[in-house]
Amino acid sequence: MRTFDVVVIGAGLGGMVAANYLASLGMKTLVVEQSHHTGGNMSGFSRKGYYFDGGDQSFESLGIVFPILAELDVYDQIGWTKCRFRMKSPDFDFFIDSFDQVEEALQAAFPEESGIRPLFRIIREVSKFIEAHCTPWEFPLIHQYSLKHLMRLLPYLSKLQKWIKFSYREKVCSLIRNPELRNWFTHIGYYRMPFLFFAGFWHLWLKDYWYPQGGMQHFHDLLAQRFIQAGGTLRCNTRITQIFSEAGKVTALKTAEGEWITAKRFVYGGDYKRLVLELTDPALWDRGFREKIKETRLTESILNVYLGVRKAPLDLWETLQAPHAFYFPNYRVIFPDQYSPRDIHRSMWIALNHFGTENQNAAPPGHTAVVLQTYSSYFWENCWLNGSSSYPRSMLYKQFKNEIGMQLVETAEQLLPGLKNSIEYFEVGTPLSLERFSLNTEGATGGWCYDTEVSPVFRLPGLNLIHTPLTNLLTCGHYSLWPGGVISACLSGKIVANLTAGRKPFAPLKPSG
Repeated sequence: MRTFDVVVIGAGLGGMVAANYLASLGMKTLVVEQSHHTGGNMSGFSRKGYYFDGGDQSFESLGIVFPILAELDVYDQIGWTKCRFRMKSPDFDFFIDSFDQVEEALQAAFPEESGIRPLFRIIREVSKFIEAHCTPWEFPLIHQYSLKHLMRLLPYLSKLQKWIKFSYREKVCSLIRNPELRNWFTHIGYYRMPFLFFAGFWHLWLKDYWYPQGGMQHFHDLLAQRFIQAGGTLRCNTRITQIFSEAGKVTALKTAEGEWITAKRFVYGGDYKRLVLELTDPALWDRGFREKIKETRLTESILNVYLGVRKAPLDLWETLQAPHAFYFPNYRVIFPDQYSPRDIHRSMWIALNHFGTENQNAAPPGHTAVVLQTYSSYFWENCWLNGSSSYPRSMLYKQFKNEIGMQLVETAEQLLPGLKNSIEYFEVGTPLSLERFSLNTEGATGGWCYDTEVSPVFRLPGLNLIHTPLTNLLTCGHYSLWPGGVISACLSGKIVANLTAGRKPFAPLKPSG
């Protein structure tokens, strides 16, 4: 192989953002990706005339993602649809168009509940904080930290200390007297998600969730094209199985085919558990840290049901009136695990996602691609009756996942009556599927668990795992920067590229002026 300055392992969002910056800075950059295309957790795929977004159905910018995409000249190449959210249960049915609308709908559903307005008063306070410090095109981390930016945050420090805890969320949600509703407010979202994120999600659902027109894969294809045009080299279907090191530096990578890849520097954008527990020499890591990485809980995995339905996009829109519609059959907010009963998915919330009017090439004329989602568990029912993550899958596994997928379809008929009879294409992606295609352990969707008490990233002052014991290996992606997710993956890509190139972490690609 030719000599490279940098090899980026993994072509998810973090890896491809890093690769684009590195190539633009004149560094000979190679990206190796185990899948057949880029995108990782955010990639899409086509089946029998239908296109589906395989994981994320939309994402937030929070004043970080869009400026980075603009700096890479990708933002303006895509049309961005502002997403609308709908929430329905046996008691309420509302759209998240304004805080007033949400409060009024919940108050009408629970007229005796006096805690709704006080709770949303605090949620609004967090929303104002986010709006003041994370405006659409100016976020302090994109530029340099400055005394001015830090001074602006000082009045909020005591509140941030409270907001960042799940215990404070429990305290605030105790304002709700109805035990079922209180449980719903306390637990919706990721497991033990702090109050800042719980309140922040209401803000983001209202003001800052976006869909790239043409689909997630179209977005990632543009990132890949830009990287190649900048002089980068992309190799898909190339899985790294070992990282060799000597004297505190990476010396070579070994692929599944037995090929050796060398470079001066390396960026790892994949699953962090695999990095520590499988790819590198165990002696590199402190034993206590390695054990923590092994045992730390990850964010939940998702069960996806991909449907091609005989409904025109406009007809579907008239019924749902939102690209993201959630149905809650109860207020239990279940996080399935290996011990959950076999009928657990019948009790789960579901999200029904579609972008037919924004991505009309995603289905044959008069048809629409729909994705149903809910939380699930990798180890549930003995790895979905497969016994392990081994591949190829057993026939029993295939039959079982289709049975569970149909349970989600039946729940989704509360949002879209007649859905079951309109299905033309049906496929189910389990947590095992997510792990296979993304190499994220147990099919985790957002890196480490958001519980600040257990996350290995939530540790001051760094709030990151960017640096490794190997001086020429840095990590990016949603495992490397707290709290995880799309924003962290994107920002970490920029930071790591700058550090790899010997620049300041938040340096702009081009000098201003």
